[in-house]
Amino acid sequence: MARLPASIPTLATARLRLRPFIAADAAAVTALAGDAEVSRYLLHVPHPYPAGLAEEWIATHRDAWTQGQGASWAITRIPDGALLGTASLRWVRRHDHAELGYWLGRAHWGHGFAFEAAACAVDFAFETLACARVFAQHLGGNERSAKVLTRLGMTAEGVRRGHIKKAGAYHDTYQFGVLRDEYVAQRSAS
Repeated sequence: MARLPASIPTLATARLRLRPFIAADAAAVTALAGDAEVSRYLLHVPHPYPAGLAEEWIATHRDAWTQGQGASWAITRIPDGALLGTASLRWVRRHDHAELGYWLGRAHWGHGFAFEAAACAVDFAFETLACARVFAQHLGGNERSAKVLTRLGMTAEGVRRGHIKKAGAYHDTYQFGVLRDEYVAQRSAS
């Protein structure tokens, strides 16, 4: 993997800015992630969303970055700076791969923001981190994420049956991945 900048960089798309989280974002994260429909499909986000969890989560970002383990970005809308959700990468340098994660507040679903932010993060993984592979997973029933991952050029690689315990029930997770040369070829063709 390539050498990292000193701090989490801000990334941009046509409509979005992906920037490092700040402590003041905690209230918006709590409100967005606290929506039962949002947390329903998130592997590691509980419902109800506990007070103080957003602050704790945001506080972990700097160390994850400086230790070369990951980056989490606040997905914000360029015209007004509104916080829409998050995009993240968790990487393992030894294997030159990164796991993509993302979520949006429910009011922001259906506008193409998830794909736009996820594509920006995947570009960062391949171009800046020099990853050989990017992968992602979603909980069973989350067809919106399946569409985003497929649109990113990821291949459905399998199902881990009963892999995640959430709200007292076991859930399947669906695995997707894309290799660098596949992603580059897809981007060149479009």
